[in-house]
Amino acid sequence: MRQKKPILLYCADTELLSSLAFALRLHPYQVTATENSMEASLVAGDRCAGFVCGVLIHAQQGDLAGRLVHRILEVADHMPLLLVDRTGDLAPVRYADMVLYGRNTSMQHILGALQTLCARKREQQPRSAA
Repeated sequence: MRQKKPILLYCADTELLSSLAFALRLHPYQVTATENSMEASLVAGDRCAGFVCGVLIHAQQGDLAGRLVHRILEVADHMPLLLVDRTGDLAPVRYADMVLYGRNTSMQHILGALQTLCARKREQQPRSAA
């Protein structure tokens, strides 16, 4: 059996967070899911967690996914970030490694992006937040 890759999943929408976490756990991912942005930044900074990737879902206007990218970069600049902007109202966040836009972003899109970022993680050197 393949070892599951640990990922961090943030979404302010509890129902969407629950369904995405469930779906990702059916694949080779060990998911740490949270709807609290402060908790997400604290968990991201934990060196023992060893996350392969972070997935931030911007599900509703006014949630903190855009700001969370910058907070995570401050504490865990080694972790690739996937930002899924389902509302389409965020300006592109240039520090996210990959951004998916639109309400029609499917689980297949997210899984494909995760696969790409996890493969990149193995070859990538840490980036600077400057």
